[in-house]
Amino acid sequence: MERVAGEIIEVSRLRGSLKRPSRSDKCPVEVVSMTRLGPDLRPGYKKLDIVEGYDKWAATYDRDPNPLIALEERVTLEFVGNVRGQRVLDLGCGTGRYCVLLAERGAIVVGIDPSSEMLEHARRKYTPARQFELYHGTIEEMSFPSEHFDLVLSALTLGHIPELEPTFAAAVRVLKKGSQMVISDAHPYWPVSGHDYTEFFDQTGQEYRIPIYPHLFEEYWHLSRKFRLRVEDIREPKVDARLIERFPSLEGYRGIPLAVVLKLAKCSR
Repeated sequence: MERVAGEIIEVSRLRGSLKRPSRSDKCPVEVVSMTRLGPDLRPGYKKLDIVEGYDKWAATYDRDPNPLIALEERVTLEFVGNVRGQRVLDLGCGTGRYCVLLAERGAIVVGIDPSSEMLEHARRKYTPARQFELYHGTIEEMSFPSEHFDLVLSALTLGHIPELEPTFAAAVRVLKKGSQMVISDAHPYWPVSGHDYTEFFDQTGQEYRIPIYPHLFEEYWHLSRKFRLRVEDIREPKVDARLIERFPSLEGYRGIPLAVVLKLAKCSR
């Protein structure tokens, strides 16, 4: 497997974030908040698969403020902690949000993602001061050495994978014993309630939906036991005053969880 810093490595499913869509001045549309419970029955949307959806979304993904990311990131970075000098795998790195954040904190970061367009936007964030490697594909397709990484991070990704076990198995294989895996995702409350998609809008106002799948806490618990991961902490970040100050439209959803973040550790023996 060729390795080139700052370049995208081709190897040839993943990530979600519930993001408020933007409006188009040329084609105004009535936008319903992403926090609305249950399925949204407004007509005219197009359903896309994971890779096609994120390839299409990539051009605008970083532009608009995102309440889910704003809430999730606080806890995820707390769980990640000090990464200076650590080798980190960013599973489903997208446009490189955590590649940048962790590289700036002194980590040796490798990001992988199946969306070539998302990776292209991540590549543009590479600088001599924040270096990272990018691989195109899924963790199951990678040939990293066993017990190679000090931390595996998966942020807003696993909700797009129907069956988690193959991904868990591949991630645990490359994680060193005694090291941590940090997972964040949209809270299963949303897909269980019927909001089983992530939506975005293009410049014409066309809505697109990418499916997400509910992974309940018992699923994570059983997978953790199967792969000898110790559950160290679980948080369910909720809409709070701090978030409402940035996103006033969320006032009616105060106290509702938007995300779930898990801190797991691979057993030493």
